[in-house]
Amino acid sequence: MRLVLFPLVILVILASLWLLGWWLLLRLGLGLKGHPLRLRRRTRDAVEWVPSPRSEGNPQPSLRTTLPPSFATSTDYTSLDVSTPRLRLPQTQPQTQLPWELQQVWSDASPVLVSLKETGPIQDIPTVLRTVDDSRPSDAVTMQHSLHMDIGVGWHKGITRKYMPNEDSLAVLQGTCICNEQLVPFGLFIIADGMGGHSFGREASRIAIQQMTQAVLQNVLESDQLSDELLTAVLVEGVELANRTIYQWSQLKGYNVGTTLTAALVVASKAYIVNVGDSRTYRHDPQSGLLQITCDHSLVASLVAAGAITREEMYTHPDRNKIYRCLGNEDSLDVDRFIIDLRSGDTLLLCSDGLWEMVRDQYIERILCRNSNAAQSANELLEVALKGGGEDNVSVIVVRMR
Repeated sequence: MRLVLFPLVILVILASLWLLGWWLLLRLGLGLKGHPLRLRRRTRDAVEWVPSPRSEGNPQPSLRTTLPPSFATSTDYTSLDVSTPRLRLPQTQPQTQLPWELQQVWSDASPVLVSLKETGPIQDIPTVLRTVDDSRPSDAVTMQHSLHMDIGVGWHKGITRKYMPNEDSLAVLQGTCICNEQLVPFGLFIIADGMGGHSFGREASRIAIQQMTQAVLQNVLESDQLSDELLTAVLVEGVELANRTIYQWSQLKGYNVGTTLTAALVVASKAYIVNVGDSRTYRHDPQSGLLQITCDHSLVASLVAAGAITREEMYTHPDRNKIYRCLGNEDSLDVDRFIIDLRSGDTLLLCSDGLWEMVRDQYIERILCRNSNAAQSANELLEVALKGGGEDNVSVIVVRMR
């Protein structure tokens, strides 16, 4: 009798342990209040940016308001102290005329020489405010010569991070508004590369896209004049609004998050471009080739500009992921802004570092040259970035002017 009961007792104990194990796994998987716990994998950490000195003397206006319902349903943005600015008489700094050559684009950055052995904070390169001068008229929006935009988009998690959340966000919006009793086509293109890991970088880039589109579209559609000053100010205010929202959200949640951002607003035959961080905007035209319009706010970019390393060495430098300016790091920030004229045959390329770190500029130019279709160019750029290693999330927007 004992010989029969002993195996039964062992089986009952083993079954109980098996059920107990499954019960514990289910409890851990469901977490609090029945919500599944997300897998937390380390991605591009927010500590990879280098803090820059806080700018003084320009306090941001603070107006309490209620953000759109889309924000309130996804996250508790309603308690944040931010508002969408409505511009009427923007005050801007005078535009600086610069030569077209690539080396001159970097010359006015005035970087502080940085040693590779320095341990102190990296000094922020002064904000860039200029009109790229290539002997094209740039004093007003030319509504009579609007260009058709052929658009291609690419977006991928990458190879290395295919099991992690994609922290890149992008937006492509086209429309037509009426200004001075004329139909004016416009396009808004934005790429944001979030940082912070644990899905928080993805949230930061998403907030940046939402706030930018809300602020820019509201002001563009409500304006009765579309001057260079107004459109530039609209973009800058949109970035500042997104920065304050991300900063206050991170303070509320106790997370250290941030995002880069580059955006281009194309109205008629001009592009108004803003940039914070190391996401880039290029322009390619058949005569001058490929030109990087924006300047990277990164450690390696400052080293290149100072002559400490070559441009090729920046792709393999151990600190290539460190940036000193991004949205969400402080409650205020400087925004680089550019104005360029466009003509038929020109191409705008917006991308995150997941593209340009994997694909050198000369190969980007070849791809843009051999593909007449913007969608084909975007697809090939994405494929080449993945074949080159795909070490980061990849975002690409190609806008070809017809």
